[in-house]
Amino acid sequence: MLPRIEHVIEKVKLYNPSSDDKLIQRAYLFSAMAHEGQTRYSGEPYLIHPIAVADILAQLKADDIALVAGLLHDVVEDNHSVNLPEIQKRFGLEVAHIVEGLTKIEEKLPGGERKEWATLRKVILAMAGDIRVILVKLADRLHNLRTMEALPAEKRPAKAKETLEIYAPIAYRLGLGKMKTELEDLSFRYGFPDDYEKLTTALSSKRSYSDGFLEETRVTLEKILSDLQVKGEVKGRTKHLYSIFQKLKRQAIAVEQVYDYMAFRILVGDVRDCYAVLGGIHTLWKPIPGRFKDFIAIPKDNHYRSLHTSVVGANGQPFEIQIRTWQMHAEAENGIAAHWKYKEGRLTKEDEEATNAWLKQLDEIRQGSQSSAEFVQNLRLDLFPKEVYVFTPKGAVMSFPRGATPIDFAYAVHTQIGNRCTGAKINGKLVPLKTQLNSGDRVEIVTSPNGKPSRDWLDSVVTSRAINKIKSWLNQQEKERAIEIGKASLDRECRRLKVHLKEAQESGLLAEVLKKLALADLDVLYAEIGYGKIAARTIARRLVPGSETVQSSITEPRMEPSKGAPIVVRGASDLLTTLAKCCKPIRGDEIVGFISRGKGLVVHRANCKNLQRLAYNPDRILEVAWELPSQAAPTLHDVPVTLHTEDRPGMVASVTKIVSDSKAGIRHIEGVLTGGGEGRIKLILAVRDKSHLSQILRQFSKLAGVVEVRRDIR
Repeated sequence: MLPRIEHVIEKVKLYNPSSDDKLIQRAYLFSAMAHEGQTRYSGEPYLIHPIAVADILAQLKADDIALVAGLLHDVVEDNHSVNLPEIQKRFGLEVAHIVEGLTKIEEKLPGGERKEWATLRKVILAMAGDIRVILVKLADRLHNLRTMEALPAEKRPAKAKETLEIYAPIAYRLGLGKMKTELEDLSFRYGFPDDYEKLTTALSSKRSYSDGFLEETRVTLEKILSDLQVKGEVKGRTKHLYSIFQKLKRQAIAVEQVYDYMAFRILVGDVRDCYAVLGGIHTLWKPIPGRFKDFIAIPKDNHYRSLHTSVVGANGQPFEIQIRTWQMHAEAENGIAAHWKYKEGRLTKEDEEATNAWLKQLDEIRQGSQSSAEFVQNLRLDLFPKEVYVFTPKGAVMSFPRGATPIDFAYAVHTQIGNRCTGAKINGKLVPLKTQLNSGDRVEIVTSPNGKPSRDWLDSVVTSRAINKIKSWLNQQEKERAIEIGKASLDRECRRLKVHLKEAQESGLLAEVLKKLALADLDVLYAEIGYGKIAARTIARRLVPGSETVQSSITEPRMEPSKGAPIVVRGASDLLTTLAKCCKPIRGDEIVGFISRGKGLVVHRANCKNLQRLAYNPDRILEVAWELPSQAAPTLHDVPVTLHTEDRPGMVASVTKIVSDSKAGIRHIEGVLTGGGEGRIKLILAVRDKSHLSQILRQFSKLAGVVEVRRDIR
């Protein structure tokens, strides 16, 4: 049944009798007028969506501000005659702030930034000002997924993937367990339809057995409660589909090998009863070693509390049991919404402190991110479930994602502890810094005044905080080195031309040059010279008294030919340029230049994994492009290619004929039999550009007996 605004208001009154129903009605009417005549993909009136969003928020027991914002969250975006000042005038500043934070970015962004990433960054940063921004966004995303069937099939996977990577983890982080589960299962259905169908079919064959087992075990658990004279409730269920799918992938097993896909939840009155019931269960059934987790004594990072144990039943069937109080269950289902203070319009003190701590982490991510793309990547890292719980030397508990190392631990304690880290002890034993932490470890960091981060550390950390702090330190060191090199280079050129830098400063000539270059100060100029972005000789010439300072070479950086590779570079014409050996770019590939000391400008493919590691220092990245090819003697690129083939006579001859017909060259070729009636041919082709290579690879793939063709790059 489609929700009606009257039903939403009735729900709200049940948990918040002082709710302003007239305000909610006004927001509903305003939304109805703003969306008049608009329809969804399904053909239904668009107004159904904001009402459904408000209904989901009511289920979360949201306050009036969030409910009104839910009804209005799309009005500015979908009706250009409505603006934020009008929203603020009619419904207040808080509502306008939430609506503004949720309104998509539509204008074209500089630097090729993706609008969806910039919009996501905007939503997350708006959340820092008001946590209700993300509550409305989660409700909006949940209803969109519930109605995803009407969306064109080609658009579903992207939305589903974004939900699994960002929004479901945020729901988990806020303790919204029920919403997180539904977001995941719906995203699984539309993002991986084939896997979803296979898993659903496979589990249906177990359904009849599961139903009988669940009922039989439920009765046994109720008897345990009765014998202990504990009042409680027992619920049996099969685990939700996406969690089963994740287990299949993580452990590389088949559905038939998943034995603990059934689980029970026992709700009791107080913590003492939780442990009493746990004892009764372990007396009856044998617990599985290593599967007991006490999240009451040590809550998860989202404040989730419960006892988890896995046991083996009488017939050898493993299953999981969760034991918690009714209050813990309410918090696990609705997270921060379970503690919302409606009259004050804020969270309780405990949840507000916890939420503010997380929002502070998000602000650190923002400060450490150069672009929206990097922000989203760092956010994904921060949202990884914290599944490793370790102790500090003083006994405090800290949580980390899987794969975390002592370096992650050090930076979680304090930035300077991380920067001066030289070693680590786990459980009293010295270990390498790249050692992965396990739950229960006691971790101690060894520091030294001379300690400093290493670039290699970036391969051994998983938390966004550690990654950003290491990058920041490396960036600062590179900048200081660049300033030092730039100052020496400019001093040398000034001496050669008999230019006095101090006189250029006093006369205002230097200030004019800096202004034309849009540089803040002399140190920034030194850094640009040190990075190789500006030639010291060019600056020194501009500082000669009486020289012309307003020249296009300063005011408008152009794409200039380089020395070496067939590349043009923005704003520089005297850089030695080479093509990276790791990814072997060829004309037509999307490329990026990275200034490497001693090697000049090294050009990588834009998706090169090595470049991603080097990108901690954006000041050394330069915009580059391919020169127009010379008609007289076009540059040829050597490209390694591998063909996996069946063992057929004449295969090598067929391959070489294709290369010859395509007017390409062969620098090297070898063919080997790999056994089982299969072979491998490795070539180094000499091609003009990416289009030329693609043409040859297509011809290879059409050969009878060719199983796979690939260009060998990192």
